[in-house]
Amino acid sequence: MSDPRTEQAEMEAVSWVSFEAALEAIPRASWEDAGVLPGWSVKELVWHMAGWLQTCARRLEEMRTGQEPERTGQTVDERNEELAAQARTMSVDAVHRGLIDARALVREEWEALPTIDERAISELADETYEHYDEHREDLERFVTA
Repeated sequence: MSDPRTEQAEMEAVSWVSFEAALEAIPRASWEDAGVLPGWSVKELVWHMAGWLQTCARRLEEMRTGQEPERTGQTVDERNEELAAQARTMSVDAVHRGLIDARALVREEWEALPTIDERAISELADETYEHYDEHREDLERFVTA
């Protein structure tokens, strides 16, 4: 029988490699150009990814510590617009560093979970490898456009 902690971490890592390759195929000088998604630059997309990874890390921490989940009352669209607006005020390097740091925090919280259940797997999948795959495709289209 496979270990879900390891299996899910490996799925995240494999998907990350593909996402990162697609991201690195775009010169940093182009990260502020619009068009990766309607109204968004690569920089905004990257900060969007970082923001949802930060949320994932917080949710995993809540699972680990038994805290009640934090509810902001924001819709997904409102959160996405907030993240895009934040990105517009940041440097490309700061956005990229935020992505790397947020991913590391998710992986740290994943490893710290005492048990892996369906809720934890769903959280990890939704905000990491499924999200990476979704936006890897956007990055690849942007490169070829």
